Amino acid sequence: MDHFGQLLTAAITPFDSNGVMETDTFWRLCKKLVGEGSDGIVLTGTTAESPNLTESDRLNIYSTAKDAVGDKSKLIAGTGTYSTKESIHFTKLAEEIGMDGIMIVTPYYNKPSQIGILKHFESIKNTTELPIMAYNIPGRTGTLIELDTIEKLIKDVGIHSIKDAVGNFDFSREELTRFKDDVFIYSGDDALTKNFIENGAVGVVSVASHLVGRQIKEMINLILENKETEAEKIHQMLLPFIAAIFEEPSPGPVKYLLSESWENVGKPLLPMTDVSLELAKKLNDQYTKINI
Repeated sequence: MDHFGQLLTAAITPFDSNGVMETDTFWRLCKKLVGEGSDGIVLTGTTAESPNLTESDRLNIYSTAKDAVGDKSKLIAGTGTYSTKESIHFTKLAEEIGMDGIMIVTPYYNKPSQIGILKHFESIKNTTELPIMAYNIPGRTGTLIELDTIEKLIKDVGIHSIKDAVGNFDFSREELTRFKDDVFIYSGDDALTKNFIENGAVGVVSVASHLVGRQIKEMINLILENKETEAEKIHQMLLPFIAAIFEEPSPGPVKYLLSESWENVGKPLLPMTDVSLELAKKLNDQYTKINI
C-alpha cells in the first residue's frame, strides 16, 4: 500500500454567523487546497474543530470533499475520539461514504495506559478495511504514544502511517530511525517539516498549506532533489509566518487569513476564538512578505 501523498492539509470547517457549516465554501476550499499542491486532505481533525462537529456535519464534510476532489486527492477522516465505541462508529460512517483512510488520535482526557492505547487502535482496526494514520500529539491529549507502543502498532495492529506532533524532535528522530522503513511518517508540525523529511519522513500534515501550499510543496520537492540551499531559503522564509499562525490557538489565525485573502470562512466556534487585533496585524504583515 502506498502513502497518502507528501502534502496533506488538515482542513478547517467554514461556519456562518450562526455556527452552521457553509457547505459551498467548503467545496471551494477543497478545490483550492488541491489546486495549490495538497495531495490529500485530512477532514474532521483538530483544525476542523472536531469537538464542535455533529454527526450530520461529519457526513456533510465527507460527502462534500469527495464530490469536490475525491478523484484528485486522498481523503483521510479524523474519526478518533476519547471513546473507542464512538471512534468505531465514526470510522464506519467514513468508510461507508468512501474515505481513503482514517486518522485516529490518541484518546484524550481519560489518559489511557500504553496497553489501553494499543487495544483502542486494535479494536478500531478490527472493524475497518481503511488504512489508519495514528496521530501522536501529547500536548493536546495528555498521553504520549511511546516508541515501544508505536512498534506494536506497526507490527501487531498494522497501522499505515503516523502523524507526529510530539513536539520533541529527539523523539521524532529516533522514531524515524527505527520505523521509517516500516510505516509512513508525517510531520504534524509545520515548522519541523524540513527536519522530518530530511530524516526520512514522507511529508507533512499541514495547517499553513491553507495559505502557502505551493511554497511548502516546492520545499518538499527541493529537499527530495537534494537542493539544500533552495529548500533552506523557502524554509527560512516560511518560519516567521508559521510562528504567527500558531501564536494564538488554531484554527483562529488561519481562518482569519483565509477570510482576509480568499473567501469568508467564518470565525471559530467557542471555546475557540477569533484572533486578537495585534495578531491580525502581524498575520497580514507576514503573509504580505511571503507574497511580495
